[in-house]
Amino acid sequence: MFSWIALAALAQFISAGNVFIDRYVLLSRVHIGKPVVYAFYISLLSGFVLVLVPFGLISIPTSSVILLSLVSSVTFISSIVLLYTALKEGHASDVMPIIGSVAAVATALCAYQWLHQDLPRAFLPAFCLMVIGMLLVSRFRLTGRQQVSILFSGIFFGVTAFLIKLIFLETAFIDGFFWSRMTNVIGALSLLIIPANREAIFSGFQNSSHGTKMLVISNKALGGIAGVLTLLAINLGSVSIVQAFAGLQFVFLLVIAFVLAGQFPAVLRGELRREGLIYKLFGVLCIVLGLAVLFAS
Repeated sequence: MFSWIALAALAQFISAGNVFIDRYVLLSRVHIGKPVVYAFYISLLSGFVLVLVPFGLISIPTSSVILLSLVSSVTFISSIVLLYTALKEGHASDVMPIIGSVAAVATALCAYQWLHQDLPRAFLPAFCLMVIGMLLVSRFRLTGRQQVSILFSGIFFGVTAFLIKLIFLETAFIDGFFWSRMTNVIGALSLLIIPANREAIFSGFQNSSHGTKMLVISNKALGGIAGVLTLLAINLGSVSIVQAFAGLQFVFLLVIAFVLAGQFPAVLRGELRREGLIYKLFGVLCIVLGLAVLFAS
C-alpha cells in the first residue's frame, strides 16, 4: 500500500510546481497563453507515447478500451481548458483546492455508482468540510464565471480519473496508458475543427518565442512525470484515495508561493495577499481535513 501512496504524494508535489509554471505562461506569454491554445499543445504532447511502439509493447485495443479512452480524452481536454481559464483569471491557491475537492468527490461518487465501491463511512462529514472550505476560499475572491469554470473542471477531472481506472480494469497498464494518451492527441486535433480555435492555435505557435516553447515542453515533461506517477497509483490502489491526495498539493502550493513570491511577484504576489488570507487559510485547512477524513475512512 505504501508504494502507491508514495507515488500519489510525489505526483502532487510535482503537480504543484507545474501549476505555477502554467500560471506564469498563461499570464506572461500572450500568444500561447490562451487557454484553448495551451490546452491544445498540452494534449498534443501526449503523442510522446509513440516511442513505445517500436518496442512491441502495445497490443491492439478492444472496442471498450478505445471508447473509454475517447470519452476520457473529451473529459480531460474539457477539464484543462476550464482549468487554464480559471488560472488565467484567478490565483492558483484559490483555484486548485476547489478543483481538487470537486474532483475527489466526483471520483468517489462515480466509483460508488459504477464500480460498486462503498462510499467511505466518513464521506458526509468529509464532504461538508470540503464544501465549507470551498466557500471560504472563494469568498470575495472568485467571480461567478470563475466558480463555474472551477466546478466543471473539477467534475471533468474526477470523471477522467474514474474512466482511466475503468481502462486499467479492461487492459494492462502499458496498453491503457498508451491508448488513453493517443486519444488525447485525437482530441487535441479535433479542436482545430472550430475556425476560431484553429486561428488562435496556429497564431500562438508562430508568434511564440523559442524560449516559451521550450518552457512549455519542459513543464509538460514534468507534468507528464506527475501524470505517470498518478496513473501508476490509480492502477495499483484506490482511485478515490489517489484523488483525495490532492489535499497535499494545496500545502505545496502555499509553500511554493511563500518561498518564490519575491522572485515572481506578478505571478505569485496575489497568492498570499492579506486581503482574504484568513479565509483562504481556514478554507484550505477545512479542505485538507476533509480530504484527510475521506482518506482515513
